[in-house]
Amino acid sequence: MEEDKYKNKYRTKSFRKPNWDYGSYGLYFITICTHERIHYFGEINEESSICTETQGIVSLRETPIAEIAHHSWLSIPQYHPYIELDEFVIMPNHLHGILFINRPDKVSWEINKFGSQSQNLASIIRGYKSSVKKYATINGIDFK
Repeated sequence: MEEDKYKNKYRTKSFRKPNWDYGSYGLYFITICTHERIHYFGEINEESSICTETQGIVSLRETPIAEIAHHSWLSIPQYHPYIELDEFVIMPNHLHGILFINRPDKVSWEINKFGSQSQNLASIIRGYKSSVKKYATINGIDFK
């Protein structure tokens, strides 16, 4: 049958915890990779082997899209006031960050599901990625 042709063929294993509410109170470690792991965010600056800001790790020579990714990350709490940002770092082809969903008053448990979602980790990351991509598209920056 035609509808079974691709069924589960290209599906990857989810790293999400089954039956977990990704809008619940807690710290979440996030990794977001660029398309095909292309170095859209810059290159490692070989000239500075010691950088006090990054505790001895070489620094990143940022691209304009990396600057927008940085700014957009810092703007997340403006759109999601229940989010507190912890540490984050932008690398040439990905970023790592820690988000704190601070909703101690949330009483209903809504397990991870497919479909429309709001006020949870998926909606936060979707909005973040959308803002970076929109900026790139409007400004003619190559970014997928």
